[in-house]
Amino acid sequence: MIGAIVKAMNKQENLRNGVLLLLALTIMGSVWAATHFRMWTLLIAPFGVLLFLQLAYDFRVLYYLLFFCIPFSSQLEIGTLSMDLPDEPLMILFTGIGILLLLRGKTIKWREPLYPFFLLVILLVIWMTFTSIISTHFFRSAKFMLAKLWYLMAFVFMANYLIQEKKHVENLLWACLVGGSLITLFVLFNHALEGFSFGESHGIVRPFFPNAVVYGAFLALLFPYAWILKDWYSPKSFKWWILIGISALLLIGIALSFRRGAWVAIALLPIVFILIKLQAFRWVTYSTLVFVGLILFYLIQGNTFYYYAPNYEKTIYHEGDISGHLSATLEGKELSGMERLYRWVAAKNMIGENLWVGTGPSTFNQEYKKYADDAFRTYVSDNPEQSTTHNYFLMTFAEQGIIGGALFLGLCIYMLTKAATVYQSCQDPQLKTLSLAVLMSLITILFHSILNELIEVNKVGSFFWLNLVLIHKVEQWSGVKGKSLS
Repeated sequence: MIGAIVKAMNKQENLRNGVLLLLALTIMGSVWAATHFRMWTLLIAPFGVLLFLQLAYDFRVLYYLLFFCIPFSSQLEIGTLSMDLPDEPLMILFTGIGILLLLRGKTIKWREPLYPFFLLVILLVIWMTFTSIISTHFFRSAKFMLAKLWYLMAFVFMANYLIQEKKHVENLLWACLVGGSLITLFVLFNHALEGFSFGESHGIVRPFFPNAVVYGAFLALLFPYAWILKDWYSPKSFKWWILIGISALLLIGIALSFRRGAWVAIALLPIVFILIKLQAFRWVTYSTLVFVGLILFYLIQGNTFYYYAPNYEKTIYHEGDISGHLSATLEGKELSGMERLYRWVAAKNMIGENLWVGTGPSTFNQEYKKYADDAFRTYVSDNPEQSTTHNYFLMTFAEQGIIGGALFLGLCIYMLTKAATVYQSCQDPQLKTLSLAVLMSLITILFHSILNELIEVNKVGSFFWLNLVLIHKVEQWSGVKGKSLS
């Protein structure tokens, strides 16, 4: 017995020495090659070896790293292509790992029933593929579809595979919150140098965020994690105080982002909490859906929406003036809000002309001006920044037809109500808390999706899919009596 233990220890010692020798040789070789060939990029070779060793040992740690890196990623333009660094290469890496796992045949249990969540995701992928093939701009849609596949592989398939217990969720959320806190401190520091100016709030977030709207949405979706998950720890413990501090920091960041969407999203959370406690969330969700449907019917019938066309001369943007900006919003004269109407009317016309299959994923910018109505035109309708619909649901219906739009809307409604159901029925206090945090985070994302299309932005879209997986996981875990999750 003792001999076997000594033998095992010797093997571990030999392995450790071998790893250290490999690293030493790699470092020396890369330094020599970099100086000899004057190619300083060769100095990253040791990091490549470390990455390979970590993958061989436990690639779950790299998954935490992916979420930590998301706030710090910025877009790099390579010709006509663009890539978010460093998170998108990690997504592609996990897509490759996912494909290898599928080829091994040990990740899918074919005899088990298919959960509605995965069924809806599979149907979405099938329909997106079909509409990409028949798209009005095939190569643009194909590029979109390729990026969507590695998003889904990284944030749905691999999340479902790697998150097997509560500890994994805990580690993942800490990675998100620490990364989010550091980037918030960075933005606030730079904003402080500008006197927390409203006029500078939009550009101060670059290069890590394309604009302050994405920044505000990102902080809003993180806030429920920090505030609610503090209940996982003893009151006034070290981690409890850290989460209180992160919550306060995120709220300060949201307030100073000067983004109306983020403010309203945070204001909605207490209402959501009350509805959940009163067990009225599902009823209100379905009622809201019906109410929105009736409003759309009212606006479309008899072209009633023309009564809300903006006055071209009076539609303005109050640069540097937050009070004027809010006042114009309430009076229906604020430029960005009125430009949304222009895009929404164009989307409505697109849907009417391409009802079943749409024009193809990622084609709205190329198509919508054919369907636009000049009665809703504003000063920025030329759209030099190439922004899209400013409503993710409308964009999905316009680009993927009524079937694609219904599938996506059905997925959102199903997962929202599923989260509420899980919260009501779950007995484990930590899982109950997690389901509430995820539901509230998802609410902030979907609210922003009514005014923007941020689900296609890595800072927000990654958490949209993660939230859906976490709802599914909590449902699974809460249904297994007596199973340890710690």
